[in-house]
Amino acid sequence: MLNTGAGYYLDTKPTFPMRLLLPSALLPALIPAAVLLPSLGPCAFAQAPAAREAAASEKTAGTVSVSVKVVPGQVKFETTQFDVTAGLPVELTFSNDCIMPHNLVLIEPDAEGALIAGVNALGLEGMDKHFVPAVPGIIASTKLLQPQGKEVLNFRAPKKPGDYPYLCTFPGHWFTMRGVMRVREAGAKLAGSVKSTEKIQQVEDALKSSGMTHKPLGTPEKAFVMRTFAPDPGLDPAVFANHGTGRDAFKYDPATRQDVTKKETDPVTGKTVETPIVIPSLKGVAGAVAVNQGKDFSYVWDSTECRLLYVWRGGFFDMDTYWGKEPGSGRPKVYLPLIMGHLVYRASGTMPLAQAGDPAPVFLGYRMVGGAPEFRYRLGGRVYRERIAPTAAGGFELNVVCEDGAAPVWKVASADTAAASVRNEKGAVVVAFKDRPEPDQLAPAKESSDKPKKK
Repeated sequence: MLNTGAGYYLDTKPTFPMRLLLPSALLPALIPAAVLLPSLGPCAFAQAPAAREAAASEKTAGTVSVSVKVVPGQVKFETTQFDVTAGLPVELTFSNDCIMPHNLVLIEPDAEGALIAGVNALGLEGMDKHFVPAVPGIIASTKLLQPQGKEVLNFRAPKKPGDYPYLCTFPGHWFTMRGVMRVREAGAKLAGSVKSTEKIQQVEDALKSSGMTHKPLGTPEKAFVMRTFAPDPGLDPAVFANHGTGRDAFKYDPATRQDVTKKETDPVTGKTVETPIVIPSLKGVAGAVAVNQGKDFSYVWDSTECRLLYVWRGGFFDMDTYWGKEPGSGRPKVYLPLIMGHLVYRASGTMPLAQAGDPAPVFLGYRMVGGAPEFRYRLGGRVYRERIAPTAAGGFELNVVCEDGAAPVWKVASADTAAASVRNEKGAVVVAFKDRPEPDQLAPAKESSDKPKKK
């Protein structure tokens, strides 16, 4: 977080304005996650087909055994160099002792450029393909290991002596997670493995050590604020004027590095054809700020559109589907939390403060005022501050101030005319909303159960 002045805080990591982009292939490391980051769970992958075919089915004379670990809490390999004999079997044990997911990809000396370009081109399919694209030059690769995971690779060393790089291809990790396998001629003496000499302090799993539950709650006096992906409960598409749109992804088999297909009959020719199996995207909002002030008041505010999206009562988020069952372990089913309770407001139409020709709003951060967030954003050449609070009458109010002293002009959406009223109060515009209760999104689970009850 970056203090932008006057106590406002802004995420220093980039926010990607995308929605409907959340298949199981989502790239979690590149999106703004919750305040307490979840850990990714187990994935399935295998070494490259060429390496599998060349690998010895069992250890033979001349096999070089080497261990490569991840430095705990750091984006680095502990072993940065090891020697093998040209053409002979290698048994490489890769252990991930870190709190983040990592893989190990061993490549030809000139293959890194194509590999990184291929990783960047995977897009939303990156997670399902474990960030190992189908490009030439890959000698062997592991799956994307969850924390405390281990995998053993068996392959034959290249016949040509030289330096063969290995790196982690999780996006961004390759800058610091790299090493070299030195292939020596037959009969040459092999040097011992080279270890990183940097002294590292173990970093604990922040989620596990924080005491945070998977059903977090704030209080009326002190709001719980979380940057996260948030579900889209079917909002008016006009609300997302400045969001991009994601796409479905093909199901992928990591063992064969091929998209999974199914046989179908062509209705025109009557012939049986192979068609890819599609994993549909899920509706979600990136760059959301989710706020809870106890079981009776929660809302999601969008940092891309700079507006309130929806309000609900009866609970907050169930994070099991996003964080996994246990802190630090378990792959999420989807990268979206579940809404616990029932909606009482949903946004519709365009941004209420926007005028014709205004560029997209710019989020400038938020600060805590009286235990609740005050959002700050720029729109149409002016800077606004916005606060949201429940009212004793069962509804809620938005309080919007323009920093240059001008009176904000709030346009009430047609869907809100019966439930909203606008008044000016001490230089601010105050928009009061009455609750419009909807059926429960998700019935609150009992404290002793991890499984949410569905209505």
